[in-house]
Amino acid sequence: MLGSAVTQALGGLLLSAVALAASAQDGELRRCEFREHTQTVVEGQSPVLHVILSPRMPYALKEWRRMASVGQQAGWRVMAFRDPQVPDAEWQAATVAGDLQPWRGMPPMDLSVAQACRMLNHAPTVVLSRCGRVHPWPVWGVMPDAAWAHVLAARRADLEAQPCP
Repeated sequence: MLGSAVTQALGGLLLSAVALAASAQDGELRRCEFREHTQTVVEGQSPVLHVILSPRMPYALKEWRRMASVGQQAGWRVMAFRDPQVPDAEWQAATVAGDLQPWRGMPPMDLSVAQACRMLNHAPTVVLSRCGRVHPWPVWGVMPDAAWAHVLAARRADLEAQPCP
């Protein structure tokens, strides 16, 4: 854990700079932000797990319910979106199965947000945030519970090392 307020401030600045620089595409600097998707989230210190899902990675659809549960048990608020590149008809066909039917109405993530956060072309892709700060490293793919819990704990520690604005 970081000791001084100066060290914490520098760490926060570094996290912000890395996230901002990592989002530069085509010479245009974009910021990974979820404000339009999190207006219903109670602002505060609770960490949020944003995920994008795609039927083009069918194994991910089968495993996501388990991974979401691990995240919720670890204290993360889970917000799931479907890949905006996937046509609605393809999404509906993929979620017609009984256990995926609750996901049929899952909203697509805004394409510009998904691009800025480097969440496209691999699913699931997870971006973690707290107090409006996004961790600079997205998490790609499916993983076993122990590894997933470890990654979530490490990212949470990084985010909690920075005071909320």
